[in-house]
Amino acid sequence: MGAIALGLKPWTRRKAIALAVLGLGLGLGLGRATADEAAILMVSRKRLLNDTAHARALLKAEIELTSELQRRIDAIKAELTAEEQELTRLRPTLDREVFAARVAAFDRNVRRQRRAAQKQAAALQSAFRAERLKLVEALDPLLEEVREANGASAILNSDQVLASDPVLDVTDEVIARFNATVPPPVVPDLEVIAPAQLPAQPPAQEDEPALQ
Repeated sequence: MGAIALGLKPWTRRKAIALAVLGLGLGLGLGRATADEAAILMVSRKRLLNDTAHARALLKAEIELTSELQRRIDAIKAELTAEEQELTRLRPTLDREVFAARVAAFDRNVRRQRRAAQKQAAALQSAFRAERLKLVEALDPLLEEVREANGASAILNSDQVLASDPVLDVTDEVIARFNATVPPPVVPDLEVIAPAQLPAQPPAQEDEPALQ
């Protein structure tokens, strides 16, 4: 008769499974561990990294801020395109040296804006990676707490196990503890990483080679 038919609670079932494994091991002369020492729990690492309230909040914020940054970059591109078209329109009316100076200044500004956009995108990604790393680092002590609370000898990653009894899975318990005890992540400040607008002209001392 199975443990469910006996009406056993989940943790009692876990111990029953451990006893069965233990009994088989002793019968084969493979060890003398106690039932509690043989108890194994399972968690889905993939779910721990993606299904906590913290991870979902970070993902939502990353999508929103990345989209906002792209909108800002697109707006700058549109302004530069309009400026380039205006230069083209004015070319027949401007002195050659004046036109060349304006083109050189335009090229410098394009390169500066491109570098700024690249740095902003990289900084945003780095900030989110740092926050996710904090969440990963918070998992180990939490898993140890769950292991001790359940009297288990080990917790395995269910994503890498071919088959196991669902009653051994404590992923939901770990996620609940994580949501309740781990401080919420810090959402990067886009206004710090990517100011809404850069000065139109580069600093006077900036001296860059022309575009190739």
